[in-house]
Amino acid sequence: MTKKPKKTARESCCEQVPASGVMPELPKKFDTFPFMYASLQCQWMYWYTSIEQAERYVENTGLCVARFPVETESGKTEERAVILLNFQRYTAHYDNSLGTTNEVEFNLLAYPANRKGGVPKMPLWEYLYGRDQTKTIGHLRLHVAADNRVAVEAGRAVFGEPKFYGVFNYVVPSLNAAMTAQEPPTTKQAWRIELINPDDPDTFVYRLRSDFTGYNWTKTNCTPIPEFATGLGRTIWTRWTIVGLFDTVMLSPAQARKIRLEIGDNDFAMTKDMRALFSDMQPAAVQIFESPPACIEPRGFYMDAIDRDRHDDQA
Repeated sequence: MTKKPKKTARESCCEQVPASGVMPELPKKFDTFPFMYASLQCQWMYWYTSIEQAERYVENTGLCVARFPVETESGKTEERAVILLNFQRYTAHYDNSLGTTNEVEFNLLAYPANRKGGVPKMPLWEYLYGRDQTKTIGHLRLHVAADNRVAVEAGRAVFGEPKFYGVFNYVVPSLNAAMTAQEPPTTKQAWRIELINPDDPDTFVYRLRSDFTGYNWTKTNCTPIPEFATGLGRTIWTRWTIVGLFDTVMLSPAQARKIRLEIGDNDFAMTKDMRALFSDMQPAAVQIFESPPACIEPRGFYMDAIDRDRHDDQA
């Protein structure tokens, strides 16, 4: 039997493998990826948390908890992990229908342990401003809720997301919100988001109230954003490219104290993990994204208004 020649180090390093070994097979009903969003509105809010608490969520995933240096009130620098609630509303255009979804991801910032070339360590504000050009620090989805059952099925089957059907109560900024002279819709930035407990509709997973009216935002671009999930038996890495700029703000202590996060008192899995990871209830940063309108139709006016005025004067 002829022995196969040994591969050189370069050949081993540059080896390609069949696509089936790199990417999970798409279920037939979801073979139209990438998924195209027709519109998207997001509020992403970030909190620091304990690295020790976060470590157990990356065990056996091939991921590491991303560490961010934080200057404490005493002037010392400590390292913290970061969690976020990523609330999003989006629409999709299909060939025979329209889809609408409200969704939230409860995520932990992490990166692949096998990343070659290193992963930068930087303050949170630099990461949110898009200065991680390696694009390896991303969102490990711990829990995902959506009120569209197709989105739930696709998230689980295609991306391995820990996704479940959830119901939201919310009031968020909108260009189509009711307008008054004092508060035109372009200045309103009050958000109220509640995720109902799927096991008991009389209780909630979390409630988040915030009002960013009058804040000074910075335009930032941090995409594409790596997203990780473990629900298919192997860790899946996807990239989310959001076409447009975020509004980003690092919150002062006074601003953070005005934001109200309540976590439910129940045994639902997401509730329990939120209670475990939220050691500091005051957020560190917020990002908001809203895709622009595709078209605009203002109110109408009477075509015969001038002739009617002349007729009234002659009467």
